[in-house]
Amino acid sequence: MKLISHTIFLKHDMHGHPERADRIRQALKVFPYENAKDGEAYLTKVHTQRYIQKVKEASALAASHARYLDAGETYVCKDTYKAACYAVGAAVQAAEYALKKQPAFALVRPPGHHAHPDWTNGFCIFNNMAVAAVHLAEKKEKVLIIDIDLHRGDGTADCVSLYNSRLGDRLFYFSINQYGVFPGMAIDEGNIKNIYVEAGLKEDQYISILKKELPPLIHRFKPTVIGISAGFDSFAKDKETHASELGCGLSLTKRAIAELKGIIKGLPYFAVLEGGYNHESVVEGVAAFLGVAVKEEKKPEQAVKKKQLKSAVKKKATPEKKHIAKKPSAKKKQKRVAATRAKRAKSGSKKATKAKKPAKPKKAAKKSKKR
Repeated sequence: MKLISHTIFLKHDMHGHPERADRIRQALKVFPYENAKDGEAYLTKVHTQRYIQKVKEASALAASHARYLDAGETYVCKDTYKAACYAVGAAVQAAEYALKKQPAFALVRPPGHHAHPDWTNGFCIFNNMAVAAVHLAEKKEKVLIIDIDLHRGDGTADCVSLYNSRLGDRLFYFSINQYGVFPGMAIDEGNIKNIYVEAGLKEDQYISILKKELPPLIHRFKPTVIGISAGFDSFAKDKETHASELGCGLSLTKRAIAELKGIIKGLPYFAVLEGGYNHESVVEGVAAFLGVAVKEEKKPEQAVKKKQLKSAVKKKATPEKKHIAKKPSAKKKQKRVAATRAKRAKSGSKKATKAKKPAKPKKAAKKSKKR
């Protein structure tokens, strides 16, 4: 599987915002990728000229610092317009690879599935997936978009509704998303199908829904290409870190991706990154699509704890210095032994030279007189 990305995606950034450059930084280090191309020429396939100009001007005005577009939660900075154009370009490149029967993944920022033809929403600037899908539909391909992001892709659904009649109903949008989170529910109309699941749904249940819903839809619609809006905010790591902020309540793993790939096996497909705000979720998800194993990343706190434990064990095993006599070095030992021997030799020599007093003669025993 081809991976398409670019370092320009790191330049669209706002400190403290959930949709920041750190989302994909680790993935860019881990996986080799093909450079994305500028997709500015494709923008008008989906977006109005007025909206494109608005984003361009807002990006230029944010030269000194990032600012919010309109009154929403989507920001722009000086490199946003360029990054967003390259994100569209990467999605189109991935779609072109799919036409050649080679799956491809566009690792992009900013995401796109909440972006509408003439307005922004939910951290998204241009709708990368919608542009790529329309591009394929204009080539007479039938495109089934499968959105596995935690949040419903309202922008993509809007684009499908608006342009499908012009494209001869060659687009279909299918979404499986969490109930009760942004941007809310919508009525299924035409070629739009939304499945809503409760927070806390088990991965086995999620996979069962995919297996139940997708095969009959594929059989009925008969797509020639499948586009996957790959949002990894439905992964377990995002639930751990973004549950309160973004409502992340699912705990999917790479297994869900493997099962999805099995369902669409035999059909040309491409994928485009949407959500996924914990960098570990993104690395795990991309690895699952690429079909490669990734070494588990050691958390900084784990490394600190391990170091502290090692230090504590060492401290416990070694008594405090004040209770231990310092061991002399070998050189000092030799000097000490030599000095002791010299001292003993000197002492022995003195004893030998001292004159011994003569012993007093014993008195002779008196002879007893005979009577």
